[in-house]
Amino acid sequence: MDILITAIKMIGGLILLIYGMSILSTNLKKIAGEKLKLILKKATDNVFKGVITGIVITVAVQSSAVVTVMVVGFVNAEILKLRNAIPIIMGANIGTTVTAQILRLASIEGNSIFALLNPTVLAPIFIIIGFILLEFKKKKKMKDVGQLLIGVGLIFTGLMTMIDMASGFSKVPILSEILSKLSNPILGLLAGAIVTAIVQSSAATVGILQAISQTGIITYASTIPIILGQNIGTCFTSVLSSIGASKNAKRVATIHLLFNLIGSIIFMIAIYSYQSLVGFSFWNEPIDMGGIANFHLIFNITSTILLLPCIGLLEKLATLAVRDKKKTDEDEDDTSEYLTILNVLDERITNIPSMAISNVLKVISKMAELAKKNFKKSMNLLDKFDAKKLVHIQEREDAIDKMDVTIANFLVKIGNLELTEQENKSVTTLLKIESEFEKIGDYTYKLSKLIENINENDIKFSKNANKELNIIYKITEDVLTRTIETMQNGNLDNVIEVQALKEILEMYREKFRKQHIERLKKSKCSVDAGISYIEMLSTYEKIVDHCVNITIEAINYTEDEKYVTKHEYLNILYAEEGETLKAKFNESIHKYEALLDNKEESLSYNN
Repeated sequence: MDILITAIKMIGGLILLIYGMSILSTNLKKIAGEKLKLILKKATDNVFKGVITGIVITVAVQSSAVVTVMVVGFVNAEILKLRNAIPIIMGANIGTTVTAQILRLASIEGNSIFALLNPTVLAPIFIIIGFILLEFKKKKKMKDVGQLLIGVGLIFTGLMTMIDMASGFSKVPILSEILSKLSNPILGLLAGAIVTAIVQSSAATVGILQAISQTGIITYASTIPIILGQNIGTCFTSVLSSIGASKNAKRVATIHLLFNLIGSIIFMIAIYSYQSLVGFSFWNEPIDMGGIANFHLIFNITSTILLLPCIGLLEKLATLAVRDKKKTDEDEDDTSEYLTILNVLDERITNIPSMAISNVLKVISKMAELAKKNFKKSMNLLDKFDAKKLVHIQEREDAIDKMDVTIANFLVKIGNLELTEQENKSVTTLLKIESEFEKIGDYTYKLSKLIENINENDIKFSKNANKELNIIYKITEDVLTRTIETMQNGNLDNVIEVQALKEILEMYREKFRKQHIERLKKSKCSVDAGISYIEMLSTYEKIVDHCVNITIEAINYTEDEKYVTKHEYLNILYAEEGETLKAKFNESIHKYEALLDNKEESLSYNN
């Protein structure tokens, strides 16, 4: 019964340790999240800065697994390049050894100044300060700092609980027997890897070893292979986090595994060769907390020194292990290529709202490009109908719909976080923008189905009708281009031009309808052709209407002022930019009139 109670208390200590690490890393991301993207970009312009960055962040977070998962997320979200991520991972492996060095302070006794650094002293200090900040400070950032300090206190409390309980296990014969068998390098390596994969923290499993070492029942021979295995097992977390991520994110996890695996193999060969030929005098002696911390540090520093010059080779090996999909027909394969952008909507960055919002804009940008491509491909069918091309248009429309759902769900998750006023406005605005582009996608698909009907029923347009449709098409294409530029680059000068083009389209729409009615009266056009003609004009107009809505939302996203409605925007535009709008109208109308008057103008939509 005593052993059962001891086991329960030790597991409770382990849970406190892991939970403390979770609280610490979560609140660190809240505090430093806004600056983290900038720090990572600046700190990875050379490998040495990257290693130092990995060390510093891991020391702060107290978990190399957490840092590696963050790096996988940043590469997946296209914030970090693959090569720049490698030195950070190497630095993270060194940074995690600091935890063990802090934990060894638990063995310090006496009245020295270092005794004040003992976790039994530090734990209540951190928890008390954290509680005061959490309960008595009003600022959110100070409350986050308070939670962070409580997390550190829980880490130390969990460790001390494990150390206190570990002494009870020293009296269990079966435990001593199991640990003696782990002096077999293969068994020790596997045990360390499996336990760390389950716990998902090498710092926690090293802490467990340090706690057990206080009993004096583990030796250097049984501990060294376990520590090497722990460094392999910690890779399980990053591998798990890369499932469903981009190719480069999977490569980050692969590099993490390769780095620790190669380092462990080198150490196993070197240590056991020396032990076999010469022998270590301390090999079968009990290992203490300091010995565990020091070996963990030596392994990770040595591995980094050996493999840092091999970053290019590690990248190539990871690329070979995770291959890019071979391209086939460009039109057939572009849908899956566009959908890979969804990987940047990584849940691991939702705790950094500004970064997450920025990545949503990237996905909407791709969604917009896909809608524009479908618009052009749909109109190409009017020149030469191809059923296979229609299938690809359907696939792209399905991709747009998938983007719509994914973006909306991701924005809702961000919206449920504690956001600033500007971040709240950005989330609201982006939800509207992506919804508008989804509707544009619907109308471009509708165009393709209209043209399919025209082909199936052998409907023919007159030469004049074709020329008129081509003019409206070119105006709509120009509007789409300006709209996407406005959203991608924040170029608000395009907003006035879009409104001017909308007025030109409305003018031509009325003019062309009247001309079409005259053709119907003179039997120059069939009734079926007339219906299709009107439906196409209406579809173009709907696309332009949604583009105008997007440009207004782009203003809301870019400007730091209060949210403006469409009605408010148009009132401001005509009141303050009336002359500029008129000039843009006149400038653009000349271009389209020239196309309309040019009898040699091609009626082809393949542009």
